[in-house]
Parts: sequence; C-alpha cells; structure tokens
Amino acid sequence: MSEFAAILLTGGSGRRLGGINKAHLEVAGRSCFDHVLGALHSAQSVVVVGETISHQDPRLTFIQEEPIGSGPVAAISAALPLVITKYVAVVSVDVPLVMGAFEELLSVWSTTDVALVASDGTHESYLVSLFDTDALRGAIAELSTTNNASVKSVLAHLSYRSIKVSNPNMLIDVDTQEDLSRVEEILSRR
Repeated sequence: MSEFAAILLTGGSGRRLGGINKAHLEVAGRSCFDHVLGALHSAQSVVVVGETISHQDPRLTFIQEEPIGSGPVAAISAALPLVITKYVAVVSVDVPLVMGAFEELLSVWSTTDVALVASDGTHESYLVSLFDTDALRGAIAELSTTNNASVKSVLAHLSYRSIKVSNPNMLIDVDTQEDLSRVEEILSRR
C-alpha cells in the first residue's frame, strides 16, 4: 500500500480539560495538531474536520460536520467525499505521541484487509485506524444515523484486525491534565 489520505478529527469538546480545543493544546512546546499532523507526514492529503487552523501545509482541507459536535462518525462521513485514495487513515487530534503508528499499520496491511485498528494490547484505539475507503463508506451507509454514532458501531459492519503497536504510548489520548502531564513527561525523555 502506498498512497493514503487521512481524516484528522479536531472537533472534540475538551470538557475534562476545561473546554479547550485540543488542537491548540500545547504539548512540549507544540500543539497537539502539529504533533499529529507530523505523524501523518506520508499521507497524500489530510481532511481536517473541525475549525480552521492557520497552517502552511498544502495537503490540508478544512471542513465541519453538520451539525457541529455530532460526533466522530458524522465527522468522518463529512470528510469522506473529499477522500480520493483507496485507503484512509482516521485519527483524533488528542494523540500527540502517535508518530509511527500509521507506518506500523501500513506495514502489516494485507490484500484481504478492510480495516486495521491500533491497539496497546489491552484496548483498541478506534481513532487510530486505517481503512479501505470504499469499505468505510459502505459501513457508514449501514448506520441509521451518523449523529453521535461511535466508530465502534461502524467497525461492527466490517471485518477488522486489531494490531498491537510496538509502543503503547503512541495511543495515549490527552483527555485530562494527568494525561497531559504523562505525555509531556514521556516527550521530555526523548
């Protein structure tokens, strides 16, 4: 597999972090957005679902799901018409250590795969996933609504593989101040 696009979800409410937009959350001197975008360096294009962020990367297209705040599947569904590659990565903005995860998923993709979900060995990270684009479109079409639907509900319509990544820290999502402190501590040791 060579060419893939990415859908980067940035619209979470950040309630447990005082309502901050996690895309702007600074982690070790860089925004979560910049950390995750760096992890998508090999994506042909990146559709960002959420508010527009000033950035110079020519691969970026910004859109918003309707209604705003209607969840990850509504956001993915809004982005899919802009995806023209056979494969698409889906990632949330709150996993700043995700660098390397998509390379690992790409390296194990087989011709029979339609979806791969990153795992730390105990928990699956549904918002660090790689899909056959047409299969993802078909699975979303099976849902009665995309509003407030979970990615897990989409995966219920797909035969997917859970792939344990080499470093479980790649999948730490920053939802609380404790998560943020943990991620900054890990980055300070690099």
